Amino acid sequence: MSSHITNSDLSPVETALCGGLAGMIARFAVSPIDVVKIRLQVESVPRSGFSQVATAKDAKYQGVIQSFRLIAAEEGVKGFFKGNMSAVYLYMTYGVSQLFAYHHLDNLMNDTPLSSSPRAFVCGMLAGSFATTATYPFDLLRTRFAIQGDTKIYTSVGYAIGDIYKNEGVRGFYRGLWPSLTQIMPYMGLMFLSYDLLCTSFEWLRDEGYISSNNKLSHTAVAGSIAGALSKTGVYPLDVIRKRLQVQGPHRNGYIISSIPQYAKTSIFSCMSTVVKTEGVGALYKGLIPGLLKAAPASAAYFLVFEFSKGVLIKLKTSHVTDIAPSSTNPKIIA
Repeated sequence: MSSHITNSDLSPVETALCGGLAGMIARFAVSPIDVVKIRLQVESVPRSGFSQVATAKDAKYQGVIQSFRLIAAEEGVKGFFKGNMSAVYLYMTYGVSQLFAYHHLDNLMNDTPLSSSPRAFVCGMLAGSFATTATYPFDLLRTRFAIQGDTKIYTSVGYAIGDIYKNEGVRGFYRGLWPSLTQIMPYMGLMFLSYDLLCTSFEWLRDEGYISSNNKLSHTAVAGSIAGALSKTGVYPLDVIRKRLQVQGPHRNGYIISSIPQYAKTSIFSCMSTVVKTEGVGALYKGLIPGLLKAAPASAAYFLVFEFSKGVLIKLKTSHVTDIAPSSTNPKIIA
């Protein structure tokens, strides 16, 4: 039995293409809020005394609304789309590799006793880890472009790749990979699990007549939105640590934020401990509101486009097979 993500009528490549298209469209939908989130995450504001909350009066970015206004005033509309091309590459390749891996993993688990929801968790966790590792350099580039000021450190994606390789080596492209994998495994596992459970719930409500069966795509959007918000909240502190580690390196003091600290040790728990000691526990949730404002619509758009494009492909394949063999009442589609 397949989960709500995969479909026996589609091949792994076709499923992956749907995922790539979904990732690309979702990226454009959330670019402005993502820039605000990254700026809030990266800025370090030491707390005062023994307070667990850092004082925000000296922070450049002090909240969602203030950050939006400041970026618009200082950088214009284009400021909200800094690094968007590297982000498009990231989301597109991530969507392709994640759904490609998910499809294969789901097929491999056909003979296991796991039901749909546990399988969705395991497949989502492993597929997310594979996709994160495969596309991580784009994620790092996205973060660095998003916090550039008027003085450009990186003028293009190609220049950035050359500069990082020259000054930081291959390892420079993977700064913060371990906290990313530590975050992405439960994040994607929870997202696919909650999405599968919500889709099952909507399916039951439609079958019982409690809700209309004509609004399946809107139900998909709601399920994706809730799944994204729940999973993002659960792993958010690791996302903050990941962003802090991604902007370490020789250009740390050249970004638009001047308070980026240098961490003596770059392990997850060492960085997390330093952040808590210097900025308070609340610093681990910096940018959570824009993070949720991004995660919910991004997940909704991702699953909505994915399900829509999957449905279109299935219809096209069914129509094609029917045209070839009109005499068959039950044409077999070879995936």
